[in-house]
Amino acid sequence: MIRRNFIKKGAMVYLYLPLLLCTIGYIIMYIVLYPIVRPVLSSMNLIISENKPDYSSKITSIFKDEDAGFLDSETVNEKDVVMPTYGTHYARLEISSVSIKTDLYFGDSTAVLKKGVGQYIGSSIPGYGKPLLIGGHNISAFRALQHVKKGDTVVITTNYGVYKYEITGTKVADHRDKKAYDLSQEKEQLILYTCYPFNKLGLTSKRYFVYADKVSGPRIVSAPAV
Repeated sequence: MIRRNFIKKGAMVYLYLPLLLCTIGYIIMYIVLYPIVRPVLSSMNLIISENKPDYSSKITSIFKDEDAGFLDSETVNEKDVVMPTYGTHYARLEISSVSIKTDLYFGDSTAVLKKGVGQYIGSSIPGYGKPLLIGGHNISAFRALQHVKKGDTVVITTNYGVYKYEITGTKVADHRDKKAYDLSQEKEQLILYTCYPFNKLGLTSKRYFVYADKVSGPRIVSAPAV
């Protein structure tokens, strides 16, 4: 009987000891590696908002190619502009000098960035005279962003007008560096960004920024009070 209990306890030790050692090993690896892999596990988004809604399954489009670009007036009435909701495809972004042509969405969820480029919802749509902040993946939509040069033109086509921006410069910055962009400025600056360096897969701790100033496109104006 004693021998049987001894054998039983020995078997239990052989069964549970590896499980215990594996658990301890995983805990140690998590503690050691988490600070290293955290940037990879973090969101692609440059701006992190804990309360940001995720409407990944509600991607819609209000952009119509047949309507785009026919407006050549200096202004467009705000009541004639269909405001995009989060996750909506509302425009097309092109940089012909480096063969970039992609759909532009309002919002920057994971689902959006698989389809095109996404605009941070805390920035303005074209025409309001305010900055636009737009991000995309460095292995797909914005892969060729590394080749843009000062003086190149970025074109954003919407249903209410065509907007052109001239590239003024580029910059590499940490993904937490909020000085790399200024959304409070009183001018329509286009700010494009993607992960850096370009030859690395997955998320990185640095971002490549491209800055461009508006050169043409209608201003959105409010309807006069009646």
